[in-house]
Amino acid sequence: RKDGTPCWLEIEVQPLRDDHGAPGGYMAIESDITARKEAEQKLTASEQSLRALTDHAPGVLFQFDVAADGAISVALLSAGFAELFRRDPAPFLRRPARLLALVPRRERAAVREALLRAVARRAPWTGVFPVRAADGDAHWVAARSSVHARPDGSLAWFGALADITEQQVARRAAEQASAAKSQFLAMMSHEIRTPMNGVIGMTSLLLDTPLDERQREFAEIIRSSGEALLALINDILDFSKIEAGKLELENAPFDLAECVAGAMDLFAPRAAAKGIDLLCEIAEGVPREIYGDPARLRQILVNLVGNAVKFTDQGEVHLAVRPLSEADGSRRLVFSVRDTGVGIPPEARGRLFSAFSQGDASTTRKYGGTGLGLAISRRLAEMMGGRMWAEGGPGAGSMFSFDIALGPAPPRQRRAPSPRADLQGLSALVVDDNATNRRILSDLASRWELRVRAAADGSEALALLRSDEAFDLAVLDMHMPGMDGVELARAIRALPDRGGLPLVLLSSIGQDLAPEERALFVACLAKPAKPASLHDALRRAVGRDEGKGAAADGAAERAAREPDARPERVLVAEDNPVNQRVAVQMLGRLGYRADLAGNGLEVLEALHRQRYDVVLMDVQMPEMDGLEASRRLRAQPPPHGRPWIIALTANAMEGDREACLAAGMDDYLSKPMRVDALAAALERAAARTI
Repeated sequence: RKDGTPCWLEIEVQPLRDDHGAPGGYMAIESDITARKEAEQKLTASEQSLRALTDHAPGVLFQFDVAADGAISVALLSAGFAELFRRDPAPFLRRPARLLALVPRRERAAVREALLRAVARRAPWTGVFPVRAADGDAHWVAARSSVHARPDGSLAWFGALADITEQQVARRAAEQASAAKSQFLAMMSHEIRTPMNGVIGMTSLLLDTPLDERQREFAEIIRSSGEALLALINDILDFSKIEAGKLELENAPFDLAECVAGAMDLFAPRAAAKGIDLLCEIAEGVPREIYGDPARLRQILVNLVGNAVKFTDQGEVHLAVRPLSEADGSRRLVFSVRDTGVGIPPEARGRLFSAFSQGDASTTRKYGGTGLGLAISRRLAEMMGGRMWAEGGPGAGSMFSFDIALGPAPPRQRRAPSPRADLQGLSALVVDDNATNRRILSDLASRWELRVRAAADGSEALALLRSDEAFDLAVLDMHMPGMDGVELARAIRALPDRGGLPLVLLSSIGQDLAPEERALFVACLAKPAKPASLHDALRRAVGRDEGKGAAADGAAERAAREPDARPERVLVAEDNPVNQRVAVQMLGRLGYRADLAGNGLEVLEALHRQRYDVVLMDVQMPEMDGLEASRRLRAQPPPHGRPWIIALTANAMEGDREACLAAGMDDYLSKPMRVDALAAALERAAARTI
């Protein structure tokens, strides 16, 4: 150009001819194509940059083109293809079938189906699958892509293949290590629980023999120490299962009130020994039956209540359950355990729910523990769809709360609501020095439509009774300052026109009352009183208990059972001599006679000689274990009939129970074996075998 800048011209020259066709010169047309040439140069530079990028990018960059009719072709394979597959990419361009041939035959159909599904849905294609290089090396690749639709209806997939072989190898090594860890834990569980069965079992049997006071004290210490060690083992196993992702929750309907009461009952003696009140409150609106895992819910409650009792020297421990309706219409239950103990130091808040951590980790700490309980409880709460949190400060007590998603039991399994009309209109006097317990008892009585008056001590109660106000019954706390429950009952019996007032006593040590003291009361209930038990006691107090309680029903059922409906012959299959003696002694205590077998082969021989109603089958035994023996008994029943098989196992890992049942066993008991659990299993056997 005149200004010196270069430009690009395109010149088109055409010959000119006259009317007779003779040449008459030329015509030239010049066009300035500078802009087009600059665009071409930029495009070339861009393509060169893109090629350099694809050639040096890690992994394999690819482009698949999909025509409007669905035909797939390979438009681009970067230089990483040759590095990964040890092959020239040129023969694979435009030929997707050749690419699929790089995938092992057993995986090829799944990869092809995933690719075609992505094409049909016009969705990005992702996947992880194995491939094989030309030299036979196996690799794992992860495919990721994005899809682009063109105006002509065709599609383009741009993506990458990343070599993740090292990650897959590491993952498999981790899975193998986890499996080995689980196997080791199962083995250690067996090895530890087997002698623990002897320690706890023999100690329990020893406590049933005549002992002097000093001997009984020593035996109780041995048993409590064994149970503490067992609890520690269970915590470690639970934590290991949670960390490995092996812990699964059950989902079945259960009675929430019974679950809560069972957790509280464990700590009533300990709370009574420390002189603290153990309180339980289930708010109105909490369903009686819910879906969930009762064992794991009880485990959380036991941990929280146990901690509260441990860290509280005076005052109370209060467990409350209340319903919670959320904005989205879902319903949840909130459990709170509040105590009046030492509280939570500020420096301990951050590590409360950390594994293997205590609020006080010093060598001079007052309270023991592994630091696993709260960590396990929080993880269990999260698995139930909730969370766990803590409140409180130093010296001000603490409150630990958690919530769970509410799953209602199906209508066919819901129990009928407790009757209320049978107590309607009656008047009750509640006497308790603990304000929280007065409120709980008053709320319960109000739900049953009683009129309630509350008194904080014996003097206030006597003043109310000396007035003209009518009372149909009274509920008295045993431990109160100034005048305890027994002294108050004697004072009430001495009042004119009040001597026949029905009285119900709530006491942590009600079982220790002398006969003449117990005679003062219609009923004596242990604290915290279960709502159902308290309701039944009030009905008895006013003479309206026309039905039978659960205990009476169970006794009647057992009494009605025919004498021959109980298993007569029991075979104990156990290789450990100590555990053999424990099982035989426990069975003898329950009124059963038993024979012994040392392994599975001896079990098969014994069952071919004579009939046995029940076999207590240890799982791990030499020569032939309990699982194999059970499988053989199921495949070929003995001539005298197949017995009821109860598994005895010291394993406690996920799936142990299922493995026993799958092998043909009928029931399951874990070690250390307890007399009550053994009795219940034998009752189940009687119901099924006779």
